[in-house]
Amino acid sequence: MRDEILVPGVELLESMRSVGYSFDAAVADIIDNSIAANAKHIHVLADSVDATYIAFLDDGEGMSDDEARHALRLAGTSGNMRDSRDLGRFGLGLKTASLSQCRRLSVLTVQKGVLTGLQWDLDHVLSTGSWSIRVLDQDDISQIPHAGQLESSVSGTLVVWQSLDYLLAGAHDPSLEVAERLASLRHHLGLVFQRFLEGRGAIRIDINGVRVDAIDPFLEGNSKTQPGPHENVVIDGHVVSVEPFTLPHPSALTARERRRPDFGAAMREHQGFYVYRNRRLISSGGWFGLAKLDELSKQSRVRVDIPPELDHQWQLDIKKSRVEPPQAFRSRFRQIIEHVTGASKRMHRFRGRSQSRTETTHLWQVIEERGGYRYAVNRAHPMISGLEAQLPPEKRLLLSQTLQDLATYFPAPDLYMRMADSQPQITTKVSDDELRDRLRAIRDAGGSLADPDSLVPALRRVEPFNTVGNLQGLVMQVWEENE
Repeated sequence: MRDEILVPGVELLESMRSVGYSFDAAVADIIDNSIAANAKHIHVLADSVDATYIAFLDDGEGMSDDEARHALRLAGTSGNMRDSRDLGRFGLGLKTASLSQCRRLSVLTVQKGVLTGLQWDLDHVLSTGSWSIRVLDQDDISQIPHAGQLESSVSGTLVVWQSLDYLLAGAHDPSLEVAERLASLRHHLGLVFQRFLEGRGAIRIDINGVRVDAIDPFLEGNSKTQPGPHENVVIDGHVVSVEPFTLPHPSALTARERRRPDFGAAMREHQGFYVYRNRRLISSGGWFGLAKLDELSKQSRVRVDIPPELDHQWQLDIKKSRVEPPQAFRSRFRQIIEHVTGASKRMHRFRGRSQSRTETTHLWQVIEERGGYRYAVNRAHPMISGLEAQLPPEKRLLLSQTLQDLATYFPAPDLYMRMADSQPQITTKVSDDELRDRLRAIRDAGGSLADPDSLVPALRRVEPFNTVGNLQGLVMQVWEENE
């Protein structure tokens, strides 16, 4: 037996581009490197006119000549050899993320006054048939977009994507395509790097000069958000922090919050676990196959912080966009899902329509039947029973049929679609004059409820009178009209 070295052909470089990066994920990978280099200000600079390049400029520590070459080597770095504070895992992000979007990757970096310029050009590699990078001289560097901004810096790094073939594939209007990608990118970066963009020592990310705002997926600043019990789960001596949240009902969201891409009609798809590694969002939404995405549980989100020491157990991928929890967590996660989704479902339930569960007399009832349920108008409601008592027998039948039709043709599908879109429901407050008219109808109907002393305690459990503060005074005013 003997060993034989098979050197891969340069065509492998083309194949490596199809890792599956989205534009947003590729950009986030580049920014990871800037944060790891202790950058405080990161610029995303795109040619929005001709769509010829996208550049990333930071004020981080920069790289030495050797470090820059190591960063562009196609071989990665073992997770065991990387700093625990690093946002990467394999050391492949700069190359794979960049080449997934473009054919030419240029890296300029300054450290201790020394400028280094290197470039991967796929067309050059294919034409020469060799795995060779270009070492840029001063004339080459002067042709790189925004190189002048870096050269005037004490330290920092500039990454430039050119020949954006994958990014612009099939685009009829490249400038419009870039503009739309940048609009989506703003939300993605605000979400992924939220915990870096706020608080003490916060960094700043700009996209073409416009600052990226931190986006909190849990709306902790909204007083209606309900945080659940925080717990630490220990595996192999390392702590995984888990904290569930029940978001506010859509009616309690601000207009700005409702416009967010992860709220409104998309809220259902964004429920689930939000997994962070070193404070960086890795995976957002979904229940890892442990539960289905349900309309009633769409307010449920769970923050999970995992340490880098458990990367291998969570099957973190190269793109840092997917994780899979280890078996040791799955049973505990099922319990957490049941707890947090239960709170969300209670928020959406048609509350109190079952007489066995409440003392309030509602206008609508839920009637459970074999194989499903239906809604019915509550005939025991004083307004309904009072009206029925005043009608002759032949008109009572018409009332009964009308109430039955109201329940049968209740627009439940339309209501479901509007709730799924998280449209705020507009509720109409009943005025005092309207309440007086209803009380007069009850008074004139006679019967046991015509006595105000017995009426007030009864009405305190009846919609809409159960929300009236000075019900006693209102009833006495109406009854005094006949004296």
